[in-house]
Amino acid sequence: MHIPPKDVVDGDCVRILTFNVNGVRTLFHYKPFHDWTPSLTKTFNYFNADIITFQELKVSRENIDAKLGCIDGFHSFISIPSTKKSYSGVGVWVRKYPSGHPLSPFLTVLKAEEGISGYLPIKLTKNCTVRYRDDPSIGIGGYVDTLEEADALKLDSEGRCVMIELACNTVVISVYCPANSTGTDEGELFRCHFLRMLFQRVKNLETMGKRVVLMGDLNVCRDLIDSADAIQELGLGSYKGGCELEDKCAVQAQNFIMDHSKPHRRFLNQLLCDSIIPELAQGGLLLDSTRFIQKRDRLKMYTVWNTQKNTRPMNFGSRIDFILVSNKLQQSIRDSNILPDVQGSDHCPVYTDLRLDSALTGVTMSPKIPRFEAKYKYNLLNHNVMSMFTKGKSKTLTPISPTSQAESRATATAIDVKKRPASRTSSIDSFFKSSKQPKLVTPSNEPIFMTPSQECTITVPKTLKKATVPFFKNAFGDPPLCDHGEEATLKTSKTSSNPGKKFWICRRSRGDDRNKEASCKFFQWA
Repeated sequence: MHIPPKDVVDGDCVRILTFNVNGVRTLFHYKPFHDWTPSLTKTFNYFNADIITFQELKVSRENIDAKLGCIDGFHSFISIPSTKKSYSGVGVWVRKYPSGHPLSPFLTVLKAEEGISGYLPIKLTKNCTVRYRDDPSIGIGGYVDTLEEADALKLDSEGRCVMIELACNTVVISVYCPANSTGTDEGELFRCHFLRMLFQRVKNLETMGKRVVLMGDLNVCRDLIDSADAIQELGLGSYKGGCELEDKCAVQAQNFIMDHSKPHRRFLNQLLCDSIIPELAQGGLLLDSTRFIQKRDRLKMYTVWNTQKNTRPMNFGSRIDFILVSNKLQQSIRDSNILPDVQGSDHCPVYTDLRLDSALTGVTMSPKIPRFEAKYKYNLLNHNVMSMFTKGKSKTLTPISPTSQAESRATATAIDVKKRPASRTSSIDSFFKSSKQPKLVTPSNEPIFMTPSQECTITVPKTLKKATVPFFKNAFGDPPLCDHGEEATLKTSKTSSNPGKKFWICRRSRGDDRNKEASCKFFQWA
C-alpha cells in the first residue's frame, strides 16, 4: 500500500491521521505492520504522520507499557475507561521535532486534557490532584456547564476523548464517540449528551479564538452519500456521482439528515459550515476536510465496513471517521483522503495535510510537559523498556490463531440501522442516577504487544481437515449452485425464529444491487 507523501515544499505541512484500530494488539497481525517487531514508531513513520490518533485501543491500565506510552520521538497521551477493561480507549501521539526544524514551533504541546467535561482530576504531585477546569495553567478552557458534575463524569468514564493544545493556537480533539449499538433509550441518551457537550465545547473554544481540529470515529454518518445501506434502501444506486444524487434526490438527502429518529445526524450537521442544509450550515464552525478536498461528487468514500457480512471487498460501507477543521483553516488544507487499502481493522485510516503557518502564540521558552502525558499518568518512567524484548529474537510475528484473538470482534460497529424498540426511561435525570456499576473483570498482566515467543499457532491435523468436508456433504448434501453458477456456502441461522438451522447462500460478499460481481442474494434452507 502506497502512502501519499506530505507536501514539504515549504516545510510547514503537518499531517494528522485518525484510525480506529479495533484493538491495538491486533493491528500487528496484519501487513505491513506484521513485518515490524511491534513498533508504533515505524507505524507512524509509515503513515508519514505528525499527529496520530487511534481509537478503540482496547487495553487496560495494567497493559499500558513503554511501547505504547513512551514512544521514541513522540509525545503520548492515552485515555482508557475507568471501569470497563479492554474496552474503548483513545490515544494521541505528537511527533517531537528538534529545535530549529520548521515544524517544531507548530507541534509544541502546551496543554493536554483527558475527557470533554474538565471535571476529571489530574495528579500534579504525590499528594495533590486538581480538576482541569479549576487550574487555567493546566486546563484548555471552553468548559460546558449544562450537566451536573456527576453526570458529566459519567460521560468521561469510558476513555473516549483526548485534547491537546498546540503553540499554533490550535486545539486538537481526538474522540471515539458512542454509537448506541444496542439500540436502547439509555444508550441514545448517553450518545446525545456526549455529542452535545462535545460540540458545545468546540463552539466555546472557537469563541475563545482557538482553531479547532476535531478528529476520530464520530460514529455518525453525516450525509446520504456516505451510507451504502441508505442509498440501496432508497433505490438510488444508479447515480454515478454524489452531486447528481443530491440534486435529483434533494428531499431524500435532507430527510436523511433531519430524521427525527437519528438526532445525532442533525447535531453533527449543525456543527458543519459545509452542511447541505443552509439553515444548519449558517451556524456551522467546522469544515469536513476530506469532503472539501475530494468534493461531493465522490461516492463510496467509506471508512468502515461490516465484517460479519464481508462487505469490504465490494466497498459497501459507511463514512463515520472524520477530520473536521475550523473554517479558518480552509485555505491551509493541502490534502485529505481515506486509506481503504490499509488492513488491520474494520475501519480504515483518514489523513489530512495542513499548513499551520500562522497564529503562533509567541512561546519563547520550552513549556512544561503536561502531566497527562502517558509516561507520568501511567508511571512508565521507571519501567524497563527492554524487558518486553528479552524473549525471542525474530523480527516477525507468528499469527495468533483466530480462537485466541479475544480482542477481535465479529462485526463492525452498527451505524444508523433500525433498532428494536426498547422500554423508555422516565427522564434524563433518571438515566444518569439509576445506572448500575458494571461488574469488574479481573485484569490481565499480559503485555499489550506479544513477542514472537509468546505467540502460538494451532495446527489442525490433516486427517481432521480431510474428514470435515465429507461430513458436511453427507449431512447436508452437495452445495446447490447460486445464480452465478457457483457452489453456495453453508451458514447457520442465529435468529430467534430459526436458531441453529442451516442454510445455503451465495458465497460472494454483499454489494450494490446493480453490481454483478456482488452477492446474487441466493438463499436456500439446507
